[in-house]
Amino acid sequence: MWDRGIAWLKDAGAEIVEVSLPHTQYALPTYYIIAPAEASSNLARYDGVRYGQRDLPDGAGLQDMYAATRAAGFGPEVKRRIMIGTYVLSAGFYDAYYTQAQKVRALIARDFDRAFEKCDLLLTPTAPSASFALGEKQADPLAMYLNDVFTVPASLAGLPAMSVPGGLDAGGLPLGLQIIGKALDEQTVLNAGLAIEERAGFTARPDKWW
Repeated sequence: MWDRGIAWLKDAGAEIVEVSLPHTQYALPTYYIIAPAEASSNLARYDGVRYGQRDLPDGAGLQDMYAATRAAGFGPEVKRRIMIGTYVLSAGFYDAYYTQAQKVRALIARDFDRAFEKCDLLLTPTAPSASFALGEKQADPLAMYLNDVFTVPASLAGLPAMSVPGGLDAGGLPLGLQIIGKALDEQTVLNAGLAIEERAGFTARPDKWW
């Protein structure tokens, strides 16, 4: 699919060059330190007092209200991320995890800056596998997180990116191509996405949504 995407972009007039992003191999663990930390910090305000729904059991005190509110208001994945984020921001682990992850994030962003000295856009797969069924990987969060390996680098670097469906695998499941652009250059990303969309002619629709 990636080779096919390259051919489509060549047909649209693009010149293809190879670039290296050496620190993106660390993007996944970096993201899953920083993102949960931010989730933990930002969602702390949803305590039933200032923001969010309030769950106040009969005879409950303030701490009981906090616990009941967050138990009722957050789903399993959100709770998991809050717990991870609280852990990496704790006093004994802040420097070992969060501070180090921020340093790696800076290196990843620098890799993109250097790559964009040679090109205008980057083309990558969207995921290492075809789409999986809704809820299929909930029992194995690590396997679910590993599917983000190609998309989290752009998020860490603050770059515009989009996924364009390009075809189906042998099992009839959709495959995507990701386009990553320079900071604030969404228009070039959209133009390239249109070029791929026109050449892919993707018309497949799922028979079921579950």
